[in-house]
Amino acid sequence: MTDANAVRQFLSDFLRTEESSLNHETLVKLMQQRGRACCRALEFRQKLIADSQGSVDKLVELMGKIVGAENCRREGNTVTLVYPVTKCVCGWSPDRPPTPDDPYCNCSAANNQSLFETVSGRPVSVKVLESPRRGGSHCRFHIQIA
Repeated sequence: MTDANAVRQFLSDFLRTEESSLNHETLVKLMQQRGRACCRALEFRQKLIADSQGSVDKLVELMGKIVGAENCRREGNTVTLVYPVTKCVCGWSPDRPPTPDDPYCNCSAANNQSLFETVSGRPVSVKVLESPRRGGSHCRFHIQIA
């Protein structure tokens, strides 16, 4: 079993067995911690941070090269980010059916929050507007920079 498969299997098993015994808020916190750690560990995320040189506009441009310019737009302090695929983009996404408030999406939200906070140097909030894990078509995020 590869490392990615082992992590995916662990998360799938953990969420399946522990989600019913942990409250939703605790699961969200765990997924947020994982998302921030993932942002710090992923080489391409760290390259985005470095290449942005503290400019949110540059980060939006670089993200647009990954997801398509129409899928990463900034208006003032608001960024709309869409992953234009019909499945979870995380390589470690647990294998399970969609649920309306899947806590796993908070991992990706926190990952993007960490990315934009690091580049902007300001507090950032991220809301998951839709995702395939929650029954939507695409991962769509509303990013608000303070």
